[in-house]
Amino acid sequence: MDTDRQIHDISLRQLEALLDAQTRLRKVAEGVALEARRQMERLAVVLCPQEVDEVRRRSPEGLEALSLSQIADMVLTAVQPAHRLAPPDDLRRRCVEAEERAESLAQRLRAAEGRAAEAAAEAALLRQRLHQAEQALAASGDPLLARHGPTRGAQVRAAATLLAAAGYAVDSLPDPLTTADGEAFLPDLVVQGPEGPLPVEVEDLSRPPQERAGRWAAICRASANHLCLVAPNPRQREAVCSEVLFWAGTRPLTLWVTDLQQGQGRSGETVWLVRRERRVIGR
Repeated sequence: MDTDRQIHDISLRQLEALLDAQTRLRKVAEGVALEARRQMERLAVVLCPQEVDEVRRRSPEGLEALSLSQIADMVLTAVQPAHRLAPPDDLRRRCVEAEERAESLAQRLRAAEGRAAEAAAEAALLRQRLHQAEQALAASGDPLLARHGPTRGAQVRAAATLLAAAGYAVDSLPDPLTTADGEAFLPDLVVQGPEGPLPVEVEDLSRPPQERAGRWAAICRASANHLCLVAPNPRQREAVCSEVLFWAGTRPLTLWVTDLQQGQGRSGETVWLVRRERRVIGR
């Protein structure tokens, strides 16, 4: 077991070191334009949440489907009276310039990626070695790894720790649940909610879209349309929210979402960073 873990750790460190050089160039190239866009997205979420949710319902890509200029227009419309003039030309110009800089950086990035081909080949070899080490770990007798595999098993364990720290009673190896139509469903986790047990899905969007939608539908059938999701990080949390709201359409839904990096609920503070509730009209 110790030897397997050493192999796993060494392979992982080698892979991370090799990919870090490739990732560093990507981060430098995209950093300025990406930060400007993220700041504008955060403003939109704070200043006009209804419009943001409407964008998410129209497209699973959410705000990612809009250009920086479109997001800026949404924010300006929310904060200024209808009789005011159109958004200042200076802000429009800066948005256009930011998009032009992003495109220029993207072109430089594509050129640099050609030089990274050799590193990518070495990374592929290390991934193969890492996969072999992970298979050895999966056979080690750890029940979470046996059920979910190494990557998802680690995420499920981290989610269980997060929810337990927030005060929930957590079952990290739940038995299958039976939905209202008699279907058996195996959730990632089960927590004790205010009105009984709630299935929790650890969602990193790695499964095929049809499989994701099927699991969300099964959770809703088993929990009276209450969907609890834990994402690995804030960016994936935003992507999950967009895709779920698009998937849900007009159906009734109580949605709670958090992530492993920022969902640090303590002492009665809610661990759930996103809470939405939609009821059927007339009820």
